[in-house]
Amino acid sequence: MALAMCLIAALLATAADAQSLPQTHRVRLDNGLTLLFRQNPAAQTVAIAAFVRAPASCETAQTAGIRSLVQGMLLHRPPGPEATGPVQQLAEYGAVIATSVQADCTEVMVAGLAEYFDRCLPALREILFGPEFDWQQLATERSAQMQLLKATQESGVAYASYLAHARLFAGTPCAWPAAGTRRSLERLRQADVRRLYERYWRPNNVVLAVCGPMEFQQCRRQVEAVFGNVLPGADARQEELRLADREPIYIHRPWPTDNAVVLMLCRAPRPGEEKYAPAQVLAAVLGGGQGSLLWQALREDQALVYGVEANVTTSNICSALQIAATCDAVRAGEVYGIIRDQISALRSAPPRQEQVDRAVSYLTGSYLLSQQSNLHAANLMGMFEIVGPGPELQANILEQIKGVSPAQVQQAAASCMKPAMWVQVGGAPPGY
Repeated sequence: MALAMCLIAALLATAADAQSLPQTHRVRLDNGLTLLFRQNPAAQTVAIAAFVRAPASCETAQTAGIRSLVQGMLLHRPPGPEATGPVQQLAEYGAVIATSVQADCTEVMVAGLAEYFDRCLPALREILFGPEFDWQQLATERSAQMQLLKATQESGVAYASYLAHARLFAGTPCAWPAAGTRRSLERLRQADVRRLYERYWRPNNVVLAVCGPMEFQQCRRQVEAVFGNVLPGADARQEELRLADREPIYIHRPWPTDNAVVLMLCRAPRPGEEKYAPAQVLAAVLGGGQGSLLWQALREDQALVYGVEANVTTSNICSALQIAATCDAVRAGEVYGIIRDQISALRSAPPRQEQVDRAVSYLTGSYLLSQQSNLHAANLMGMFEIVGPGPELQANILEQIKGVSPAQVQQAAASCMKPAMWVQVGGAPPGY
């Protein structure tokens, strides 16, 4: 979720001038690996984000969650000659590592001191392209994903979001959590994991994004020395998901607490589409920070909610706009009514210019904050490359968002927010 929020912040950098962005270098190695680099001379740390184009469309109902299972197994490699695995080697250099799974890709993130950059690369290569897994850890990773599924149902917002996605994207892999389902996890076997890994985890299917203080040519030489001789595989065919039209629905589920969650989910344009920039601004006008329409109506005016947020999950596969509010269970009906009315008002008339300007200022600040972190910058570079033509897409979106008008925000509300999936977790449903 943190990565997605950082991506959204960068995409919505309305007032930032594209020419003021640090230069991004992009090169493709002979084996197909794409290297992106952005220099941060003042930093003493370096961040490396390795993205694999393994989209949700490569999963089926029987293999749901297999990408997460592979990501977990990447960190379990047999010890090398020094009786340590790559994760332990990274720890010796003070580096930290994490993995994530998103609709369009999977990711391995490494952050550490820049002076150890050349030593971290071989460990990352072993994680991504090592010859074998420590298969004794498969049961442990399977159990960890079972716990993630359980945790989803213990969080009101996560559970509501799952129910909404299950309805809006029914019949596609975007309908289930990244961790899969209990039934699919019980069925997945070692041969399934190996087969998916061998198909997608190859250099010609990988984007390596680096942000640190070194010069680009130095970074390129070091990356080529470590990754350049990894053999490519066959190009992995990307299956395009076909999403059927849905009828609007209101889903209610009991929740054994005094709190409730009201959530709305609808499809959003994909990056590069004409309506994408207005949809991002629409989300910011509705729920971007404490000056947004919903914050003012639900929090400042009546103190009905503990928090409210609207954002667009950026994806080429299942891009969606989500609004989520947490409140006392007895106020859920009022909260739903106000969110519904605010959406209806935007569908009927454009917001005021000052409301759009406020959203611009909020998003610009979020963007500038995200650029202070090497890891966030590397994540952004890699994700732009995955969902579009890399730095070119970033520059184009920034220019488009800069010119979004109130009328375009209204048009985005009219086209994006119908039909919408509503989910209420806890409290009594509207009308009771």
